[in-house]
Amino acid sequence: MAEADPTRVKIAWQDPAMAQIGKGGVSDSLVKEIVRLLKRHQYIKVRMLRSALGEDEKSELIESLCEKTGARLAGIRGNTAVIFRHRASQRAP
Repeated sequence: MAEADPTRVKIAWQDPAMAQIGKGGVSDSLVKEIVRLLKRHQYIKVRMLRSALGEDEKSELIESLCEKTGARLAGIRGNTAVIFRHRASQRAP
């Protein structure tokens, strides 16, 4: 699978967060919304609210989100992460 484009990741860090993980955690509706956003934008910024962090680690929350959406983690800063998923036409064979 292709690596993250550093330029696109930098741009994503400058954009506002497109989704938030709240106290409900990684729910089915959140996964559907993230998949929809990834289809449109490829690189998105996700914010984790403190209420979502309860017992789970930040990395665990984002890893479970990436696993359920087919995305990859580009980076975590504080309670915010950038994830990406390449479109089917751009994926390496």
